[in-house]
Amino acid sequence: MQEKRRKILDATLKLISQFGFHGTPMSLIAEQAGVGAGTIYRYFENKEALIMKLFLKLKAEISQEMLNGFDSTRPPEQVFRQVWLNTFHYCIQHPAEMMFLEQYHNSPFLTPASESAVQDMLAPLVKYAEKSTASGQVKEMPFEMLTIFVYDTTIALAKRHISGFLKVDEFALDLAVQASWDAVKGPAA
Repeated sequence: MQEKRRKILDATLKLISQFGFHGTPMSLIAEQAGVGAGTIYRYFENKEALIMKLFLKLKAEISQEMLNGFDSTRPPEQVFRQVWLNTFHYCIQHPAEMMFLEQYHNSPFLTPASESAVQDMLAPLVKYAEKSTASGQVKEMPFEMLTIFVYDTTIALAKRHISGFLKVDEFALDLAVQASWDAVKGPAA
């Protein structure tokens, strides 16, 4: 049963990354997964539920990668750099996942409930950001805004790198991380 569920999620990721949410009917997902259309409904109530489950699965993966090496005893600039680079490397190593997540974030599927679930996944980072803001090392702004300087900038840079429009080497990464940090660092940093 888990194997069929995995095949359905994998097929959904592949197809939505290529054709978008509306260009990917359930019948095509079933065909790609090698299961009957009715089988999908044994695991997922409807297409929206399938997309939400895939989103949460991928957000758990990227959140885990973002937090890889996270150490709340390190200075905010070091933590910011680590999280930023972890996010960038995940994106270039998982382009289909990145494309799906980006589509989801720019779609009507994004809900306060899905955003809340993501914040729960990143709870240690949220708490650390709040502490860093309170100490003046990070500018005072909502966590959702702060994530723009990590998540959104890395996605944009990763897309350019993957497409070949911009060669992102170590020097370019250092520039990008520093520019992003400069945008969020507080007066005490």
